[in-house]
Amino acid sequence: MTTKPYQLYYWPIPGRAEAARVALSLANLDWEDVEIDGALFSKMRKEGHLPWGMVPLLKTPEGGLAESIAILRYLGHQCDLIPNNAFMAAKVDEFIDGISPHFSMLEGTFGIEDVEERTKAREALFLPEAKGTKGLQLLEKKIQESSTPWIAGTESMNIADLMVFTYVFGLFSGNFDGVHASVLSNYPVLLAYHDVMANEPRIQAHYAELPEGSLRWTYQPGAFSP
Repeated sequence: MTTKPYQLYYWPIPGRAEAARVALSLANLDWEDVEIDGALFSKMRKEGHLPWGMVPLLKTPEGGLAESIAILRYLGHQCDLIPNNAFMAAKVDEFIDGISPHFSMLEGTFGIEDVEERTKAREALFLPEAKGTKGLQLLEKKIQESSTPWIAGTESMNIADLMVFTYVFGLFSGNFDGVHASVLSNYPVLLAYHDVMANEPRIQAHYAELPEGSLRWTYQPGAFSP
């Protein structure tokens, strides 16, 4: 499909592969973003190319690697986004493992075929005491607990920052019925964190030029300004 040494296979949306895309670019690796469709996904799964039957999949010179967090941890070593200190590296892993279950807030809605019903179900996730609201509130609390601008209290940006930034703000791109960007106005800590990440020089450069209508508008500075 491609001759580049690194190939990332995922759907043509940011989603759970976006953090890996950013890491691949920051590491200056020779890679290709392979956007799959249903036919290619079925073919790859049938032929045994997907170790766990899911994407993303990263093909490397050493072999294939699945699962978004495993891929991100692998790439983190190559783009210097994993702390050298063993304890701080573990704190980053702790954050990733702890917050990840709360990122599944839309699960259970993708199978709803009726658009109106799906929209209402997702809007309900951000009502008081609902799953989405609790997840965002927990994330704000954890960000506030950091002694630095970065998640887990590291001295510089780390892979957990890439994961949180790309996934959380990607939810509010307009790609998901019933998930409205206006929800973020209730989360000033999250918006302040967005400013920190979006203005980090490497992140800003990565998203500096986007095609018109790109879902990645949420990763640019000032994306959620009034």
